[in-house]
Amino acid sequence: MKKREVLLLSIAAVSFFWFSSAGGKEVSAKIAEKSDQITYAISAAPVGKFNPLIADTQYDEYVNGLVYASMLCLNAKIELEPALAEKYEVSKDSTIITFTLRKGLTFHDGKPLSAEDVKFTLESLASPQYDGELQSYVQSIKGFKAFNEGKAAEVSGIAVKNATTVEITFSEPYAPALINIGTLGILPKHIWKDVPVNEWAKAAELLSKPVGCGPYRFESFTSGSYVKLTAFDAYYGGKPKTANFILKVVNEATVQAELINGTVDIADVSAIKNADAKQLAAKGVTVVRYPNSKVQYMGFNLRDARLDRNVRTAIAYGIDRQAIVNGLIEGNGVVLDTPMVPSLWSYPKSGLTHYTFDVQKAKDYLKKAGYQDTNGDGFVDKDGKNLQLTLTIPKGDKIREQTGPIIQSDLKKIGIDIVLEPMDFNATMQKVVGNHEFELYLMGNTLDPDPDPTPYWYSTQATDEKGSFGWNIAAFRSKQADELLDLNRKQLNMADRKATLQKFGILLNQELPWVPLYAADIAKAYRSGVTGYTPNTFVDFYDVQNWEVAK
Repeated sequence: MKKREVLLLSIAAVSFFWFSSAGGKEVSAKIAEKSDQITYAISAAPVGKFNPLIADTQYDEYVNGLVYASMLCLNAKIELEPALAEKYEVSKDSTIITFTLRKGLTFHDGKPLSAEDVKFTLESLASPQYDGELQSYVQSIKGFKAFNEGKAAEVSGIAVKNATTVEITFSEPYAPALINIGTLGILPKHIWKDVPVNEWAKAAELLSKPVGCGPYRFESFTSGSYVKLTAFDAYYGGKPKTANFILKVVNEATVQAELINGTVDIADVSAIKNADAKQLAAKGVTVVRYPNSKVQYMGFNLRDARLDRNVRTAIAYGIDRQAIVNGLIEGNGVVLDTPMVPSLWSYPKSGLTHYTFDVQKAKDYLKKAGYQDTNGDGFVDKDGKNLQLTLTIPKGDKIREQTGPIIQSDLKKIGIDIVLEPMDFNATMQKVVGNHEFELYLMGNTLDPDPDPTPYWYSTQATDEKGSFGWNIAAFRSKQADELLDLNRKQLNMADRKATLQKFGILLNQELPWVPLYAADIAKAYRSGVTGYTPNTFVDFYDVQNWEVAK
């Protein structure tokens, strides 16, 4: 079936470059003896939110990506292809999408998967009780507002025609609909329907034994150590060729040794030094590098009156971001001037201020904000108080942890006293995202192939209520930004969307709710004997049912 141009925006070309530390050698497809287990290393432990609608860490999403499946999926070329749905149709005015599911689909517990499960998944996102980051995916569906406000028992725009057909009607065109809704993990209604959506995160029993319809079934989770999964015989894509899949938590300091000795088959080694990559090559381990969809940044709490635009601008000029890229990641990445993926069509090619490291310019902006060093102690002050700010740093990412002291040293040169606060990742999420009790923080943000920044930047995505997770973490509230985000969702012409998103990127560059730092290249390593695995920017486990490892 020919896909409409308007709905192919999500798969706009992404330029990849590859670096193979193994000299580009291809692993032989002839494996005499195959292992019954793939071990995939991850650098931090999952929290245990094994539900794709509420997961808020990359590590939980690794598990969800294997346990759950979606109606459509992205392939290795970043193209949409059928998954649970064997086909879809889009109306001429792009306001109706009809998905037709494959016949005979089942969940891991043997219960049938039907269009009712799709409807349940989408209505869960539309629930007034849902406080995750994905609600924007469904807010353009007809009847969303009435359902979200508790005035209707269901979302009128989600119609189950029969067991295998679901029709979704939008109140207005929603450009990223196909990718955002099509690639959403489908939940089993019979398991989650009796739990209020606002209690899902506390449903420990269900979360600890997730039931999906993906290529692997959940077997066990040892907190801080590993997750074990087993092949799902009835997977729509065919029973996985490898019986067991282990997600193993491995310290970055030891992952290279584990790759060499065979206790790990595949690993993210994005923090690897160039010299170490060459050493792995000598041991038969391949390393590939390619552009990242994750931006690393330092965020501001705009609820703090001290952090006005002049202070934010001073801080942007006061951090030597190029030195971070050159030093910490040995040039394997790019400095960012706006928090967007630089390899995508949406990133502005002009009109951005580059905030090149400039101590004097930074001091000038601090002076505009009323801050000067009046007592000669080396730190700027106002009204008798030094400008001291706490930088919260989640542990687990070695490069990010090393970035903190560099920022502290750089900002000392312009007279700002930075106190470093390293914290466990989960504690950081609660403090920063949940309780909003922070001044500065370091974090990464993984972005989608079809840019819809609404979850992170729309004014209503910010909250000041303690304990309420708000994904507009900085509390950036801008009428102009909201208008651009609304426009991006409605526009169906790629050139128009490109112009809108680039205006949005320039706005963030000017307002600086974050200081974008860099996008480090992804580096994945895999042992000789791994076949079927094709690493790429946006898809971690494409065609995983065909991955194999030689003993």
